[in-house]
Amino acid sequence: MTAVSQVLAQLAQLADLAEIRGAADAADLRNATASLARLTDDDLSRLTHRAHRTHSEILPGAQRRIREVALGGGDGALRAARARIPLLMRRLLELTAATTHETAQLATMCGVATLADLETALDDGRVERTLGALSAARLTSAAEALARELPPLPLGRAIDALESIKALLEAQCASLCDVAIAGDARRHEALVAGLVVVAWAADPVAAIAQVCAASGIDDVLCRTSGRAVVLWQEAEIDVRVAVQAEYGSVLFAATGARQHVRAVTERRGRRTICPGEEDVYRKAGLQFIAPELRHGTGEVEAASSKALPTLVERTDIRGDLHMHTTYSDGQDTLETMVAACVQLGHAYIAITDHSESAAASRTLSLDQLTRQRDEIERLRPRYPDITILHGVEVDILTDGRLDFPDAILERLDIVLASLHDAAGQDGAALTRRCIRAIRHPLVNVITHPANRLVGRRAGYPLDFDAVYAAAADTGTALEIDGAPSHLDLDGEHARAAVTAGATVTIDSDCHRAKALGRQMLLGVGTARRGWVEKRHVLNARPLEEVRAFIRAKRDGKRQA
Repeated sequence: MTAVSQVLAQLAQLADLAEIRGAADAADLRNATASLARLTDDDLSRLTHRAHRTHSEILPGAQRRIREVALGGGDGALRAARARIPLLMRRLLELTAATTHETAQLATMCGVATLADLETALDDGRVERTLGALSAARLTSAAEALARELPPLPLGRAIDALESIKALLEAQCASLCDVAIAGDARRHEALVAGLVVVAWAADPVAAIAQVCAASGIDDVLCRTSGRAVVLWQEAEIDVRVAVQAEYGSVLFAATGARQHVRAVTERRGRRTICPGEEDVYRKAGLQFIAPELRHGTGEVEAASSKALPTLVERTDIRGDLHMHTTYSDGQDTLETMVAACVQLGHAYIAITDHSESAAASRTLSLDQLTRQRDEIERLRPRYPDITILHGVEVDILTDGRLDFPDAILERLDIVLASLHDAAGQDGAALTRRCIRAIRHPLVNVITHPANRLVGRRAGYPLDFDAVYAAAADTGTALEIDGAPSHLDLDGEHARAAVTAGATVTIDSDCHRAKALGRQMLLGVGTARRGWVEKRHVLNARPLEEVRAFIRAKRDGKRQA
């Protein structure tokens, strides 16, 4: 390789990487590449080693970049430039799934900056039309591998990041309007593959410039006229800015899921642009479909026949029936939790610390249970706006018995039961344990029934149909747990449970006062994914009806 060709190759790669980032020096690098192609090795040597001299046909900025690379700075410059593009692009280069030039074409011609973008562009044929069939096949394999490799964020962390960047943009970018969280987080996916924010502005180019210049933005990894992928607090945030007339279409597409977008798009026509998401669905002849339902699980068909459910809302929730205090493994005192729930507007709550056999860092002994009851009695007059129920989250032991004796449990206002310990048992044995607890007359709620840990453990292989049937038959509620580590029942199981006639609760399972509101929102979002309506939810009912539900089971007169 000649000196010119070596420098030329490095400059071309630097230009490609700069174009991905929308960097100001992309033009200088392209000029340098074009100019260098006309030089001989001797011309390059004179230009490189006689810095005081200039070449009349090469722009000064281009000459500077040629000198930098020719003097040995090319390798370092390439390493630095590759580190400043989106993670997807970096991995495609590392996997040799695309050249630098192909990666730039993906960004500039196909609108690809994230894995979701790449999957969509492969689906709709943009990649093949731009790069050819062989490259598209190679990138399809890479996308499948990266879907398994790239680590998603738990929903709780994703929402925290997105709400923070949303607040930053609203505070610093005055030209942005209707800043909205989109992507997986808006659909309340338990694991979020990409962080996306959508807004509109009269001048998207100027608005994107404001976004990129905002204080706190660490770097700009990809930039076009209506989009910037920025690095913020070590997270990639995809910020999309439309004109107002296209805002609905952009928010709809950015929210996903792919199969849902594809189904709706086929009905309304790809070229239709809409200012609001309601317009997107109206032009497709559909009811508006809530983000949490957009998964290709029958929602489009239901919307076409106006048969969508009226989903439960956060404002429907009257109380929280599952939380922990310093009596077990909670971080805050009982009174702190009560005061926080008053601020949230709850009409009633249940204090439900862990029983002795739980594997929690601290558990509740029988003596402590008595002291806790006494403290609740003292607090009730001090907080007249909220009813404090005394309960427990009792472990279901390996043979299906409960961790506390009936004589203790019958003195409590509410009893929650949990399968915390699998004890090496198979699905059939775990199901028998769960159903034995469900049939116990003092058990009112089965908490996080599958006991899944999001991103770490799929949950128990229960016979869920049998569990739902037993719950419906006995008047036992099944919980939709809002703790980001659980989100259990998940949407699929919640939908099946209410379809089978089971009552559900939506609880925070919170261990600190600060997170009570957020975890209830996560629980409601998970319930909405399961087509859950207000009528299905025990703690969307007045306290008198909750007490009646509990009393009916104890008296052997079940309620739905």
